[in-house]
Amino acid sequence: MASKTIRFINFLLDTAIYLAFVIIFFMFLRNVIAKENVKWISILIYFLYYFLFEYFTGQTIGKLATKTKVVSLTINNTSYFLQILMRTLMRFIPIDILSYLFSVNGLHDWISKTKVVKV
Repeated sequence: MASKTIRFINFLLDTAIYLAFVIIFFMFLRNVIAKENVKWISILIYFLYYFLFEYFTGQTIGKLATKTKVVSLTINNTSYFLQILMRTLMRFIPIDILSYLFSVNGLHDWISKTKVVKV
C-alpha cells in the first residue's frame, strides 16, 4: 500500500497538472466560454481527469510519476466502473481530504473499495 507521503505527492502533482491544464484551456477559449460557465467546466475537467485516467489506466499522471496505481479490493472486477465512478464522485465531498488525518486511505478509497498500491 502507498504511504501517506506518496499519496500527498500524488495529490500535489495531480492538482498542479489539473490547474495548469485548466489555465491553459481557459486562456485559449477565454473569448468563447462565458465567465459564468467557468466553474462548471472546471468541475467537469476535474471529474474527467480523475475518472478517465483511473478507469482506463488505474493511474493519474501523479500516480504514474510515483509508480502507484489504483486497484480494486473486490474479487468481482465487473463493478470496477462503478468503483472508479464512486471514487471520483467522493473526491467532491469536502471532508474527503480531511479523512487522511485519521487513516492512510481516504474516504474515496473506503467507499469505493479501492486502494492505491506501489507498482
